[in-house]
Amino acid sequence: MKRGNTRTLIETQYTLSDLMKQVEDQLREEVRHTYKTYLEHLLETLREEAVGRPRYARGEPEKGQYYRYGYRKWKTVQTPWGPIEDVRVPRIRTGGGKEVKLVAYEQRLVALAEQLILGYVGGMSARTWAILLRELGIGEAHPQTLLRLIRGLREEKEQWRRRSLRGVKALVLDGVWAKRRGRGQKKLVVLSAVGVKEDGSHELLDWVVAEQEDQASYERLLTRLYERGLHEVELVVADEAEGIRQAVETVYPEAKKQVCLWHLQGTLEQKLLQDMGERKGKNADLQKERRAFRAEYWKLFEAGGKEDAARALEAFVKKWAAKAPRMTASLLWRKDRLFSYLELPYEWKEKVRTSNLAENMFRHMRSFLRRYPGYMSHAHADEVVGLYVVGMQVIQEVGRRTPYQLQLNFNTPP
Repeated sequence: MKRGNTRTLIETQYTLSDLMKQVEDQLREEVRHTYKTYLEHLLETLREEAVGRPRYARGEPEKGQYYRYGYRKWKTVQTPWGPIEDVRVPRIRTGGGKEVKLVAYEQRLVALAEQLILGYVGGMSARTWAILLRELGIGEAHPQTLLRLIRGLREEKEQWRRRSLRGVKALVLDGVWAKRRGRGQKKLVVLSAVGVKEDGSHELLDWVVAEQEDQASYERLLTRLYERGLHEVELVVADEAEGIRQAVETVYPEAKKQVCLWHLQGTLEQKLLQDMGERKGKNADLQKERRAFRAEYWKLFEAGGKEDAARALEAFVKKWAAKAPRMTASLLWRKDRLFSYLELPYEWKEKVRTSNLAENMFRHMRSFLRRYPGYMSHAHADEVVGLYVVGMQVIQEVGRRTPYQLQLNFNTPP
């Protein structure tokens, strides 16, 4: 009898995975319910802030800009825990009866925009993405919906690259190298131009995919900027590639030229090592000399004006000329491009003494490309960069989606 009872109990036992699945389903349902409750409460709070008076209260005519206008429903809202349905959305209208939207409904999967874009250009099909989203519990997404998203981003990219350019005071030029798919294929380089405006803000203006950093490629990039209305800039910052110099002289001959001080440090260190190498028989401490050089090199650029900078340069050359003649001669040969940034009348002028603005613009993309299989062609590389840039803008917009005045503190809903 006991054995029979034991056998029956074992046969009816649940596995741990079954229990965990039940717990997960219950938690998911409770979280989605709480998600919906909080979201509806926040939407109601936004309407109360916009209307500015309690329900049924009459506001003064000059203060009554918005009025309550009932409710509508969002059929489905995607969340990390799955979709929530029939979200109650309050409406408002103006005194003339025109409805004003409190919150814009987003139909694209903003939280996954970057991963979707990079996965797509990396070779993942839209059908695979749809399956992945469903398995993650994020929601259903038809492959055609994802393809429409990609097409929409392509259109945004083209519109973004055609926008008119005004108010750019400085240009920072640099190239980002990446591999091409296939054994024995040469790498491609994405030549980028970052613009700095009078208020110190900066943004990527355009890019060109090329085989090398030559004059023709950079000239094509700068010509596109010129045709979009950027007819003059005060300063151009770049490394010492000959192609860049020639292209800038062709398109922006009146612009001041600033050598990238970070790239220049590496060049001068190589000259310093050559000079120090000849003194190895005299027990030269190379590492000590390199550390001393770096410290004094960057002190040159702590000057507040060109006169102070000229005096600092003279003292530097006087100290180093005897023991490092090649290095000091190389530095003096570039003296007309060392302190050009000091001539700018802006507080942010120190930002444009290196090409770091362009380097940092693609830092995230550079780490992605380390595991990326490579570009298939120039056109593919152009699309990768374009969709990446637009995707990053989408992600930045998410952070700005709620204005400061709408970041409300509200009590827990009942």
